[in-house]
Amino acid sequence: MTNQQGRPLHDFNVELEVYSGPYEWLLALLLNEEIEIFEVPLREIVGLYLDSRSMERENYLERDTDFAGSAAALILLKSRMLSPVFEAEDHQDEETELSPGQLVEKLTLYLKVKRGAEKLRECFVENSGMYPSAHTLPPRPGKLRVESKKVSLAVRRAFSRLVEPSVSHLGPITVSIQDLVAVIQDSLSRGPLSYEELVRDMDRLHSALAFAAAVSLSSRGEVSLSQPEPFGPLTLLPEK
Repeated sequence: MTNQQGRPLHDFNVELEVYSGPYEWLLALLLNEEIEIFEVPLREIVGLYLDSRSMERENYLERDTDFAGSAAALILLKSRMLSPVFEAEDHQDEETELSPGQLVEKLTLYLKVKRGAEKLRECFVENSGMYPSAHTLPPRPGKLRVESKKVSLAVRRAFSRLVEPSVSHLGPITVSIQDLVAVIQDSLSRGPLSYEELVRDMDRLHSALAFAAAVSLSSRGEVSLSQPEPFGPLTLLPEK
């Protein structure tokens, strides 16, 4: 949170017909175009500041500088917006006058730089007595130890042949693909064969073998596999 006491104009309040509150909030409202600058009597603002001005303040010079800078920008902005707009002539040596939009940008930049300077000053106060050092810490000896025997053992395990997975849970295979090929060929002699009808009484393992047998016959050109839609019924057709 920003330290309010570190801001020179934090306690300067204005009482106007269109606004009542801190002066810096008035600047923000003007920049956001929530209040028209024509409605703000700049002369009254200057008078209010002079009435609240005190030479006994520690930072009265900084306070006067901040107010003078912001008030001058407001006066210049209001005067430019009240003046008629003329087309600028091409004079390379003469200084180009700023438009009201450019003045608003400059006043906004002024407030940003001012807030940044206040934040830096707070950081300098918080870190007073601390100075950067070019001293570097010496590297600490590591505790990692690498044993060549363990490394070679890990390499042998990584590149050795993997253990074949156990298939004991699958149960014994009592039929071969050749047997299922013969069953399919015999069934196709009577016409098209539905794969669902073929494997109705088979377990999952034998169903997979039956599908492998059908694919084998299809690759040999003895059977055509028909499936009109994805995941739909599969039909085995004899090749003529």
